[in-house]
Amino acid sequence: MSSTPQPTSVFLRAMVVIGIVGTISLAIALRFRSVEQAVESNSTPGATSGPVISSPRVFVDSSGFSTTLSVIPAWSEDVTPDELRKVWTKAGYRQIESIDAQIRKQRLPTLDVSNLLISKAMLLNYEGDSHAAYDVLSEARNSFQQQPLLASQYMGTLVYLQGVTALRCGETDNCIQCRGESSCILPISAAAVHQNEEGSRRAIARFSEYLTSFPDDLEVRWLLNLAHMTLGEYPDRVDPRYLIQLDRYVESEMDIGQFRDIGHAVGLDRFNTAGGGIMDDFDSDGLLDVVVTASEPTENMGIYRNTGDGTFREVTKGSGCEKQFSGLYCVQADYDNDGHLDVFVPRGAWLDYPMKPSLLRNDGNMQFTDVTQSAGLDAAANSNCAAWADFDNDGDLDLFMGCERQPSRMYRNLGNGTFADVAQEVGIKEESQPMTKGCAWIDFDNDDDEDLFTTSLSGVAKLYRNEGGDSFTDVSQEMGIDGPTQGFACWAWDYDNDGWLDLFATSYDHTLEGVVKGLIGEPHNLHSNRLFHNEQGMGFKDVTVESGLDLVFATMGCNYGDLDNDGYLDMYLGTGNPLIGMLVPNRMFKNVNGSRFSEITGSSRTGHLQKGHSVACGDWDRDGNLDVFMQMGGSVPGDRYHNILFQNPGHEHEWLTVKLVGRETNRSAIGARISITTKGPTPLTIHRHVSTGSSFGANPLEQTIGLGSATGIEKLEVHWPTSKQTQVFRDIAVNQMILVMEGDEQIRLLDRHPITYTVKTETASR
Repeated sequence: MSSTPQPTSVFLRAMVVIGIVGTISLAIALRFRSVEQAVESNSTPGATSGPVISSPRVFVDSSGFSTTLSVIPAWSEDVTPDELRKVWTKAGYRQIESIDAQIRKQRLPTLDVSNLLISKAMLLNYEGDSHAAYDVLSEARNSFQQQPLLASQYMGTLVYLQGVTALRCGETDNCIQCRGESSCILPISAAAVHQNEEGSRRAIARFSEYLTSFPDDLEVRWLLNLAHMTLGEYPDRVDPRYLIQLDRYVESEMDIGQFRDIGHAVGLDRFNTAGGGIMDDFDSDGLLDVVVTASEPTENMGIYRNTGDGTFREVTKGSGCEKQFSGLYCVQADYDNDGHLDVFVPRGAWLDYPMKPSLLRNDGNMQFTDVTQSAGLDAAANSNCAAWADFDNDGDLDLFMGCERQPSRMYRNLGNGTFADVAQEVGIKEESQPMTKGCAWIDFDNDDDEDLFTTSLSGVAKLYRNEGGDSFTDVSQEMGIDGPTQGFACWAWDYDNDGWLDLFATSYDHTLEGVVKGLIGEPHNLHSNRLFHNEQGMGFKDVTVESGLDLVFATMGCNYGDLDNDGYLDMYLGTGNPLIGMLVPNRMFKNVNGSRFSEITGSSRTGHLQKGHSVACGDWDRDGNLDVFMQMGGSVPGDRYHNILFQNPGHEHEWLTVKLVGRETNRSAIGARISITTKGPTPLTIHRHVSTGSSFGANPLEQTIGLGSATGIEKLEVHWPTSKQTQVFRDIAVNQMILVMEGDEQIRLLDRHPITYTVKTETASR
């Protein structure tokens, strides 16, 4: 039996009910107290020391997030961004000052000093000073060693914390401060081997020390193997007793080519905490720009214009967004049908107290105005997800906002720049604290009325059928929707091209051990994601196992797109949790002809080990291939990372990019359906619907559609949900961008000028 601690349920409940999180240090202290009492009652002068590590490690929040959160003062719903920034700025360091004062002013027992030092070290990790954190943990270790029985019981936890903190030191010194295109990508390439070895050397020593007593701890074995990888010593110098073979991961069944992270080279390498990311055309010049947010209340939005010369230029200053702080997610739509894409930013995810969202109206040329209050959207909430759709088919986009600590909201667009929450009125009824973490609009019965799917971290997933725009009915049970447990990000897609939208929903039930088991081909005992196949509107069938997706990922941000242009939608998943020891690769899966999914993370070199959040798949350089942008970084300032842009290597398959503009239907064409029949020896019928994709990511609204080996397009159909009109166009050439206007008899060709750029090839001596 594995001796690995199983903190998942504790960790998730701590994140859900933040008040519990603050008790972790206290709980550990109480455990320490019982041992200290035993030490005092059994101490004998001259007694010899017992085993250094005789008890396995216990769960401690190595990121310091819970400790910091537990002392953040409550704020009102009318709190200003500046007030929040003041509260959160250097919050960890302020607690460290308090701890130092306690240690200086009082003659404390060894136990209390050690406990305070551990808390101090975790707070230093929170602030990003991992070298100082390691030194403090060494000081705590010295304190423990004064009491042999205390040391024997809890040295394992301390040694483990030393190991993960040392590993973070190595990441900081090599991957973060000296970032290259191969940094932190599994398997570690020669170009990414750590030049400053100190952090990884210390980590290897500490993990090896722990494993001497508990050799079956798969999580510590994994981290030990990672540390050796960072030094170029895997597998040869890994102790054979602890070696983890990654052949299954590295030797992918299929290969669509190697992607390159060029974010640093093209100007998208913003250094931030977890947040949102959008790729779309915000200045109407035909090129895809990037918008990002970050959850940390001290970090503002970032607006990046695609210059067309192979780079992005930050234009946040003067855009109206420079004072927009915080936000774990953001999503775009033209809510006022003026031809400019606007942005909605929900806030307050994972926190105790609510925050106001923002609706940012795009006035053209990337100039934004905050119209949240005048639009009637300024009610504070705790939200991680939102999705646009015209649920009443009046031509104006409505907004669903999933909430954690309040009933979720259904905002009807009144067509005059304002919205009204009609959730209760239309039958969207939830618990008072539903912990909604994902939402997706899906016309599952093809009746032109957008239905709604939601996931919950603490409750059940729900499918609401739209009854003609006036009301919704919960049909979850009768339609076969029974998960996932601990649901998170989700989306609607037609993964098998049968003309009926299916559902994919991730589960956040995870441990590091569970993820590692999947990487090496061992079964897990946790809940997994759910892939629901649409049985032609009559119900959904769970096909997770047979599709190859019954795995534990720890998915956060994610999205989908046809990454090899074969006509079938693939996906990319960002992974992680707040703990600094949660180092697992982000994952890429190829859709195999609509029948199953095959992991290609290793062969595509997209297994980034840093925390992956919002994902956007779009053709930024206009070469017909979908590239992958990911907003990166963890939950705390000390776990920031640079955003990445994975450049698609390209394929021999054909493609077509379709931009739709609605007239009766909303101008963004959200909810419109596209069907393509190709010409050639192996003709395909391909189905797409217009959306931004995942509930934790935002693809462009234009549709870049892979056509496989097509020689041409026999037929293109576009169905508009509001007008009920289906336009049919025939004999269209491949490899071009076209515009389809609702009601027009002819398509329009769009200028496409592939962007050329040069990125220097990375060498091993970087």
